[in-house]
Amino acid sequence: MPSVSTPQQAEELKGLTMRFAEHVAGLKYENIPDDVAHKAKLILRDGVGNEIAASAISEPANKVIELVKEWGGAPQSTIIGHGMKVPTPNAALVNAMMGHGIELDDAHGTGLIKAGSVLVPAAFAVAEISGASGKDVVAGVVAGYDVAVRIAKAINPGHRQRGYHTTGTVSAIGAAAMSAKLLGGNAEQIAWAIGLACMQSAGIQSYLDDPCMAKPFSPGKSAYNGVLAAIMASRGFSGPKKVLESREGFLNAFTDSVRLDDLQDNLGKHFAIMEVGFKPHAACRYAHGPIDLAQDAYRLDGVRLDNVDRVTVHMSKLAIRQASKPVCTNLNAAMGSTQFSVALSLASGGNGLKEYWDGYKQSDVHSGMNKVELREEPAYGLGGRQAQIDIALKDGRKVTRSSEEPKGEPSNPLAPAELEAKFLAMTTMVIDEKQARKVSDLVMSLERQPKADVIPQATVVDNGPSLRAA
Repeated sequence: MPSVSTPQQAEELKGLTMRFAEHVAGLKYENIPDDVAHKAKLILRDGVGNEIAASAISEPANKVIELVKEWGGAPQSTIIGHGMKVPTPNAALVNAMMGHGIELDDAHGTGLIKAGSVLVPAAFAVAEISGASGKDVVAGVVAGYDVAVRIAKAINPGHRQRGYHTTGTVSAIGAAAMSAKLLGGNAEQIAWAIGLACMQSAGIQSYLDDPCMAKPFSPGKSAYNGVLAAIMASRGFSGPKKVLESREGFLNAFTDSVRLDDLQDNLGKHFAIMEVGFKPHAACRYAHGPIDLAQDAYRLDGVRLDNVDRVTVHMSKLAIRQASKPVCTNLNAAMGSTQFSVALSLASGGNGLKEYWDGYKQSDVHSGMNKVELREEPAYGLGGRQAQIDIALKDGRKVTRSSEEPKGEPSNPLAPAELEAKFLAMTTMVIDEKQARKVSDLVMSLERQPKADVIPQATVVDNGPSLRAA
């Protein structure tokens, strides 16, 4: 069992911020195992794909893009899809909002963090002003995930139980460390950046109680905060170098207990990015188990929504808290709703971006939500990803299916062909297949690119992003 200690009493936490900073500063591409570098490129491609698709679809992101364009400023970093260059923190802001705008960003199970929606846009935005190479970006992302995922694992689920959105609060810390590295910072400057990011850390989940446009703003601001912290540190603006572990620091402020092993064990030998999963469905990760089961019922048992009398979905307490929305007033709410997602699965057999885009317009899917009941299953623990669905059909048949974890986790992975198909399905809603494959090829050969800025430039859509097919 991992050791648990209060931050106030943990002697082992002394020097934690500097240990992370020294790890980030010292990590070289040449010292990263091949499978870890490959995983980083898959995450980078997945993140860019999310941004391209959201450039035409995400209403919240596009509203902020309008503001950022209106503000103008130094033409430093590219708004994905749009092509306009704006100050680097502003590009990170809007690109991260797009990265979280279609609910297909990567996720870490016990860390409750979707770091890719923050770190991927931050990496490419900073690379455009630093001249970073593809190898630099891969190493930076691996290092950033080490910081963000380890902290997220160590403080959850207690951090989440307080109401925090870990993708907002913690990803900024990883983004700051990574960005400072990409800007050429030494260990002290990286520690300063971590300190300045922690001082800006924010993100609650009130949008779960009141569906609105705010959810992608959390990772957007996280990327902005992390990038700003790194730029400030690179210019000699010092930050608190004991920010994680000190009496007035992050851990004391944001959690009641810390799992020390999750923070520190095998740092530099085990890379946390390998624990991250990919989402096959455009939905809240907690809804993925029920979606997998509903799709199996559609495909293997012949279940159709119009023949269903009722569906009971068994989930953990936190899963219901996170992914229960019995009424969906916008597309983002539908993507975050287990009720809508299960109804969509049984109506169409699919839960990709196109299915949500089309399904949200269909009254039978909305009315079908009323057939879906979520029931807390104590055996799954507080935040377990297990799921079971019990389907009662109008003809008297009953179908029951269960799973231990959703598809896409490292222990239940998507195949390489499935990841490529996901990327193409997302991106070809906005760009043609030739351009999509070019972006994919560039990312997957990133270590051979002398300048990483070729990636954001390759995403630009002539005359601006718009839906090609829906």
